[in-house]
Amino acid sequence: MPDTDPIRPRLPLLSDEELAARGFAPTAGEFVRVFGHAPDTFRRWSAWYSPTIADGAVESRLKEICRMRVAQLNDCAV
Repeated sequence: MPDTDPIRPRLPLLSDEELAARGFAPTAGEFVRVFGHAPDTFRRWSAWYSPTIADGAVESRLKEICRMRVAQLNDCAV
């Protein structure tokens, strides 16, 4: 029977040792602990995404609208 818990990630979170082996700090949050399973992909995505967020290239309101739409398209739980 499939796991239907909407809160728990489908991939297991990486341990501190697994994070270190992939070149991430052990203080990394859950986002990195999940997406660190594919470290090269995560680094490329982060290189694109981080300047958009950190530099204020996009208004906060628009970013939140985009997040909400992506969540809706992915049928994410509220």
